[in-house]
Amino acid sequence: MWFRWMMAAFILNGTCTFGLRILQGMGLAAGYTSQYLTFWYLSGMLFLLVVYLPRLRRPTRADVAVGVALGVCSACGQTAIGLALAKGLLGNVVYPVMLAGGLFLVVACGLLFFREKVGKVGLAGILLGIISIALLSLD
Repeated sequence: MWFRWMMAAFILNGTCTFGLRILQGMGLAAGYTSQYLTFWYLSGMLFLLVVYLPRLRRPTRADVAVGVALGVCSACGQTAIGLALAKGLLGNVVYPVMLAGGLFLVVACGLLFFREKVGKVGLAGILLGIISIALLSLD
């Protein structure tokens, strides 16, 4: 079951952000970002309710706490992206900054908190991430 959830997360990752870019491209970001994000997160919550209700299993406190924390962090990040686009910042600036921040945060947490050792393959992955982010910022 977890594999299916991870595949769904992999496939849907970035869909909300892509919608924000469409709103910006159509000139609607300033007026509709909050409505778009409200709809997006409410639909996600309804989807999870549909998944949990037929199983007749109540989510644990940990499930709810992790879900709420992830949802709040995600909503704050998406709102910041939407506001940046609505204020006229270009997508080739906003998205690389967002992605570089995420890459830096993941690498820093891995090194500082989890004491991970970064080998050649890890360094290659980090380098490829940096290169891909740089390519996104090209006009």
